[in-house]
Amino acid sequence: MTAIPNASTTNWFKLKGATTELSRGLSTAYQSFSVSKPGEFNFKMSDTHTSVKIMNSRNEVVADASSGADIGQAHAKLGPGTYTAVIQQKYKGVNNRAYNLEVTPRENPMLTAAGGTLKSTARPLTGQDNGVQKHGLTVAQGGEFAINVSLPNTRWSIMTKEGKLVASGDTMSAANGQLDVLNKKFKLEPGEYQVVAVLPRDTKSEVPWRMDFIPKVAGADAAASAKEERPIDKILREREDRLKQWAAQDAAKGTGTSA
Repeated sequence: MTAIPNASTTNWFKLKGATTELSRGLSTAYQSFSVSKPGEFNFKMSDTHTSVKIMNSRNEVVADASSGADIGQAHAKLGPGTYTAVIQQKYKGVNNRAYNLEVTPRENPMLTAAGGTLKSTARPLTGQDNGVQKHGLTVAQGGEFAINVSLPNTRWSIMTKEGKLVASGDTMSAANGQLDVLNKKFKLEPGEYQVVAVLPRDTKSEVPWRMDFIPKVAGADAAASAKEERPIDKILREREDRLKQWAAQDAAKGTGTSA
């Protein structure tokens, strides 16, 4: 018998197969996985027109997501135990169809006045996966922070639980030093936030990446303002409105629900 995957001991895994059983006339599949220590996890369905429900041992739904033409995503806090993913096609008459359900840890670092770091892993994309990763961020002590993302060709945003954008940016190519192009400081108040990162589609293997929150240093702004603005700085600064618009649109069209 094949051992079921443990979500607490891996950076990610995929539940793959085909929906072949009928439930209420809809083609369905069932997959199990375990959790050995409490944590928060992301579930991403990268096949179109497919739903997934995550059930605990008491047959309670702890997370559910539904994909349309795009991917479906959900997240949930899970305690130790065995869980069942119920994958189902959304239309009758669709049978023996492949599915890919990705399960990953949802990072939720604590940010203090001294800063903090979010760490995750980029992976090759499959199906309709658009490379979006969503993580949590808990700000215990607010302040102004520079935000640097180590992965090149990456867009990111930080939003409140209500979907209000508070920070956004993107990074250059590796040839340009993987620097965040906006090079700004953002004010974050105490509270809970969601980090959305759109990772590069051409990732060939697992690549660790990090988002560093660097606290504002007194007097640094005065020194920076004394420098003459370079032409490239002006061009990159003008991209901020476009990034804000993208982040707001992404927040408005979220899919799935969480428990």
